[in-house]
Amino acid sequence: MKKIVSLLLILVAFSSCETDVKFSDPGLQGRKDNLIWRADLTTASFTTTDPVDPSIGELTITAYKGLEEVTLKMPFVVSAGVMNNNPLEFSYGYDAAHPENDDDIVVSYSYEDNGVTLEYITGMGYNVGAQQRGNAQIVITSYDPVKGTISGNFKFNAKYQGTSDIVPENVNFQEGAFYNIQRQ
Repeated sequence: MKKIVSLLLILVAFSSCETDVKFSDPGLQGRKDNLIWRADLTTASFTTTDPVDPSIGELTITAYKGLEEVTLKMPFVVSAGVMNNNPLEFSYGYDAAHPENDDDIVVSYSYEDNGVTLEYITGMGYNVGAQQRGNAQIVITSYDPVKGTISGNFKFNAKYQGTSDIVPENVNFQEGAFYNIQRQ
C-alpha cells in the first residue's frame, strides 16, 4: 500500500510541474496599460532619406496583434552595426527644457474595428496644440548589418488623435522589447 501511495505522489508531482513557455523569436511585446501585449506579426523596413548616401534613412518597426497595430519610426544608418555595449537611443518629449535634444521619431498605436479607427500618436509634428504631447523612448541594443536583424526596447505614452470623449486620452506602453526582427 505504501508503494502505491508513494508512486501516486511521484506521478502527481511530475505531472503538476509542467510549464508552457512561449518564445517570440522574432517578436515584439510589452505592457500596454499594465497588461501584457504580444504581437502576432512583426516587420521592420528601411526607407532611404538621403539621395547621396543610401545607407541613411528611416527604420520602421510595425507589430500587429488582431485589430491592433504598433509602429516605431526612427532615423537609422543600415551600414553601421550596434552592439549591447554601445546602444542607440532615441527619445521624444523627455526633455521639455531642451526640445532640440529630441530626435525625429514617431510612435503610434491604432485599433480598428467595424470601420472605426482609434489612433494614438506621439512624435515630432503631432499633438502640437496639446498641453501634454506624450513621450517615447526607443533603444536599439543590437543590429547586425549582415543578417539584417535588429533588437531593442521601447516605452511610450501616445495621445489620442480624435475628438471622442469616451475613449482614453492616451495609450501607455512600458517594458517593451523587440527581438531579432528581420529588416526587409
